[in-house]
Amino acid sequence: MDSLYDDADLYDLVAPRDDEMERFYVETAGGPGRTVLELACGSGRITAPLARSGAEVTGVDISATMLDRARAVLAGSAAELVEADMRELDLGRRFDTVVVAANSLLHLHTREDFVRAFSAVRRHLALGGRLAFDIFVPSPRLLSLRQNERQLLGVFGHPERGEVAIEETIAYDPITQVSRADWYWSTAAAPDFRHTQLEMRQVFPQELPLLLELGGLRLEARYGGFDRSPLTPQSRRQVCVAVAA
Repeated sequence: MDSLYDDADLYDLVAPRDDEMERFYVETAGGPGRTVLELACGSGRITAPLARSGAEVTGVDISATMLDRARAVLAGSAAELVEADMRELDLGRRFDTVVVAANSLLHLHTREDFVRAFSAVRRHLALGGRLAFDIFVPSPRLLSLRQNERQLLGVFGHPERGEVAIEETIAYDPITQVSRADWYWSTAAAPDFRHTQLEMRQVFPQELPLLLELGGLRLEARYGGFDRSPLTPQSRRQVCVAVAA
């Protein structure tokens, strides 16, 4: 089975640019002379606007394929890219802001994973530094879907393949709080030409401050969107800023 991160072209189909997301992270972390560490930087969609803002950016990702795409996106930029696991990172430097965008923290599945990752973040924060990140608010509707019930995730235009449809099934384990999404990629000529699996931890709003505290961090602000609107029962995201405890 393929990983979602094995093909940067197909990944970018389902993770397009988001102007509001970019604006939030540039306003929170970027600007001339600022130092920014971006964890799980992927193909560079947030790294690039941070670098354009004048910040000194270091991007970290565990996927060599995604870093190859990021290097192409960041060509001509002074941004540094490092292949590493965020749970084990030790660059020996500190940064004004650490960024983990676009649900990337949800690839951490266990309590130990969060402790290690948040402890690494704390090690890399300068005095007065902040961690900025966003994660989903878990959806009871999605998590209650029957395991074999395919739902259309979306239809995307690919420059070579044409229209690519993605269907998904979701299986949720309420004990581990990990949801497994199976994505089936199809074109008119090639049904189910690709099958990828994405396992993501569901972090409920009440437990998030506790996970941060385990790694020596404290939740400073939490919003319901990148526009800094309040978190409400209708919010689909937790957009957060944390500091060293």
